[in-house]
Amino acid sequence: MSKANRETELRRGEALLQEWQLSPEASVDVLQSLTGRDPAADLAIAARLGSHTAAASVDLLLALEAASTDKLVRKEVRRSLYRLEQRGVSVPHAPPTLPAASVVAAPALEGYLSPIDGRGDQLVWLIKPRPGGIAHLFAVINDPDGLREVNLFETTRKALRESRQELLQRHELRLIEADWHYCDFLIDRAFGWATEKKQPVSGDYRGLRAQLIKQPATTDMPALIFAHLDADTVRRDAEALRTSDGLLEEKELRTWFFDQEALQPYLSEMQRIKESPLLLNPAQQQERVRLVIEQAIEELFGGERRDSWVRRLEEMAYFFHATNRVEAAKRAVAVALALATSDRGGRDIAMCETLVRASLAAFMQMEEQRQEEAARSSLVVTPQQALREAQRRR
Repeated sequence: MSKANRETELRRGEALLQEWQLSPEASVDVLQSLTGRDPAADLAIAARLGSHTAAASVDLLLALEAASTDKLVRKEVRRSLYRLEQRGVSVPHAPPTLPAASVVAAPALEGYLSPIDGRGDQLVWLIKPRPGGIAHLFAVINDPDGLREVNLFETTRKALRESRQELLQRHELRLIEADWHYCDFLIDRAFGWATEKKQPVSGDYRGLRAQLIKQPATTDMPALIFAHLDADTVRRDAEALRTSDGLLEEKELRTWFFDQEALQPYLSEMQRIKESPLLLNPAQQQERVRLVIEQAIEELFGGERRDSWVRRLEEMAYFFHATNRVEAAKRAVAVALALATSDRGGRDIAMCETLVRASLAAFMQMEEQRQEEAARSSLVVTPQQALREAQRRR
């Protein structure tokens, strides 16, 4: 791009940012997450940073200058730094003060993310080229429990491609490319969670990370999806929230199902209602079961669980967007935004209500089948069985 006309490339870069659904008011952190993808986009980002009168703009411009080999990008960086300096922002004239490792690592590292499964587990990869091969940092993280496993392998680009292909073919587990800074942030945050909760971690996280990256991990980053979808726009899209139960048809969410341990208090109560010695009539039973289900929807998506569900949905929204499922991404963001402000858990949120009802129904059906099999093999008839049989005959 270095021989191209600045205005032409700048227009192309802005078109790319619009294609990535980046608003003109995007923050410096969001702009940083998109650097390194395309020289024209870097040119447009450098031009935009000239209007962000903050110290963070200077830091990102200096990092861009250090990492880019494109003349137009480097010239645009100097132009934006001059504009900021004229507006009173302090601009250092010495060489960039960022650690040398960050300058080298930024363009070389690659990041990959898997979808999140029903237990909250996710694969995160960091890849760094080395002479004769690549270093592959492999991590399994869980939201909200934290980092479960981390390891570092020396491998080749061909072997890595084969690993991704095997995961896709044998386990239908697809990994998508993502900003390596964000992948690093996810692993580091998960390690912090595991440390706080005293959860065991398999592998020397700090030692292995130090072999790839020298600078500290970023302490906070917005979910990647918000570089592509505007939260306010999605929040106003009532249809996305109303049809959010359609998310459960996406194959990546086939394991999103509450297990028996999580459902047991509600299953026990529903079973107690069905076998109540008060001999509730069907209408009374149905009403009490309805209240138990609503309580489950509120509690399973509320309280301490709520923030974890919000993060999982934001991560899945990015995965859907990266795999060209924009409508699914909007639905996932809509649910995340609704949950984030809800004081009733998943109540009145289609996806949450459907997921809880389906999970409860499945286990109740299994229990009924178990009881029927036990009844067929028993000569003893309980009062509850006699009552149900009498009701059936009436």
